[in-house]
Amino acid sequence: MSRLNVGIIGAGHTAGLHAKGYEESPDAQIIAVCDIDEDLAIRRSLDWGARRYYKDVAEMLKDPEIDAVEIITPHALHAPIAIAALNAGKHVSMERPIATTIADAGEVLKAAEASGKILQAYEPSLFYKPLLDARSLIDAGEIGTPTGLRIAATIGQSISGVWNWAEGQDLWRFDLDQAGGSPMLFDIGYQAFAISLFLIGSVEKIDVLQRTTKLKEGLELDAPSTAMWKHFQSDCLGSLSLSYAPDRKMRTVHHPLEFRITVGGTRGEIEIIRSSEPTQLDPPVVLRRDGRRVVYGQKTSAFEDSFVRATQNFINACHGKEEPLLRGAEARQLLILTLAYYESAKRGRSVSLQQG
Repeated sequence: MSRLNVGIIGAGHTAGLHAKGYEESPDAQIIAVCDIDEDLAIRRSLDWGARRYYKDVAEMLKDPEIDAVEIITPHALHAPIAIAALNAGKHVSMERPIATTIADAGEVLKAAEASGKILQAYEPSLFYKPLLDARSLIDAGEIGTPTGLRIAATIGQSISGVWNWAEGQDLWRFDLDQAGGSPMLFDIGYQAFAISLFLIGSVEKIDVLQRTTKLKEGLELDAPSTAMWKHFQSDCLGSLSLSYAPDRKMRTVHHPLEFRITVGGTRGEIEIIRSSEPTQLDPPVVLRRDGRRVVYGQKTSAFEDSFVRATQNFINACHGKEEPLLRGAEARQLLILTLAYYESAKRGRSVSLQQG
């Protein structure tokens, strides 16, 4: 079996997490890097041992040696690049979201079907080992019937300056045309729905209360915010609480983000922690039931590990060894939920979703 030749499109900070999986795999290699910042493209090419770099996506997609591309650009570029790559006969893995509109998501799915190539919606949280173990415990009935899902997300300050928006980092997130919504819509809202669908199931009604925090003149973050939702054909309710803690220093070189996820049931509850902070000492999974507290330690709960496993899933899918965990159709469903969240936040009232 020949190695999968991969081109990385978008060489910013997050690309380093994506590249790690290819660097550690004997079945794939990065051979090209594309970024509008030529210096960054050159630096990343040297870092990853790529043979060539590009400033123009169209030129990269003409490269016959490239089998697959990884799209890690501002959100509004995801759909057009994915469609062009699929039409060029490349497998595609793309960062969330699959598109910024439902219509564009549909066009991506059509291009994938016509091309016969793999389309993976990249969602590393679904490859986080503690979350997978929690799902197994829930399926085994360890907490009884789920009745509530609570997700608390906190954004802090990283020691590396990632997401230091007041100093000019990642300002495209505050441009509606590039981001496709509010700054944290797809990083927090989308991810929360991915987790809730994975652990519980479909959502039928969403209600959001949102405020903003002024970072500096002309720059506002969509936090604090609170969302509630009802799961489809279930009495289980879900909630998301997003907090911005600018004075909380996180010892991480990645996004300063922590998720605390609690699933309550008729018999007990499970708590999962997903944090980019390696010095976070709380156990990643805790089961409370019948007056007992059971701790599940994980040897592979590092933030980066879930990115490596997500990349390996894509590599295996391209080689025909397994299916992508999150396909285009599921990514479209997550986009619909996330846009409903955004609409509720703007309107200040609940939004109901049709099923099917």
